[in-house]
Amino acid sequence: MLVQESLSPKTIEIADKAEDSAGVISLLSAGLAQFLEVEHSTIERAVLARERARTTAFANGASIPHCRLPGLKRFGIAVMILHQPIRWDNEGHAVDTVVMIAGPTENVSDHLRILANCSQLLESRALRAKLKLSPDSQSAYELISAAEAAVEERRSQDGMLRELRREQVGSSESDHLAEVAARFDW
Repeated sequence: MLVQESLSPKTIEIADKAEDSAGVISLLSAGLAQFLEVEHSTIERAVLARERARTTAFANGASIPHCRLPGLKRFGIAVMILHQPIRWDNEGHAVDTVVMIAGPTENVSDHLRILANCSQLLESRALRAKLKLSPDSQSAYELISAAEAAVEERRSQDGMLRELRREQVGSSESDHLAEVAARFDW
């Protein structure tokens, strides 16, 4: 299961700013609810509960709020790209890129694969900078899809174990998605 299969231009929001993380979660939950044909409040409550348990924000300015729900048949992903970061949590994380994931409770392996791909996408400064320049949600979707294809290609060449070792040693390797981002000239 790939990010691009669970994402749609209709579930991507590009905004100058947002009030707070709860507002972002509510807005993205509404989009996912339509996409997955479930109640908005079901997704919103589950994601907020997950955020209360432990923040999904990273120090790099991204957040991946997520939940797994019984009864879902497929995954859904929504993205918000903010031109101005917001304070995400009580730890003071400033976030400008949010990728929200909702998926079936029983499909743990796909959930983890999607989280891993999202994490790699959001680690790329070049990709996130280019997303902020996206003229519309279709363009952002195409960029995310191309970047995820590069992540999957690299994983197929290097293998998952090498990928994990690279992360464990804190590799100072260059941003391998910068080349993908550079192909999008907006």
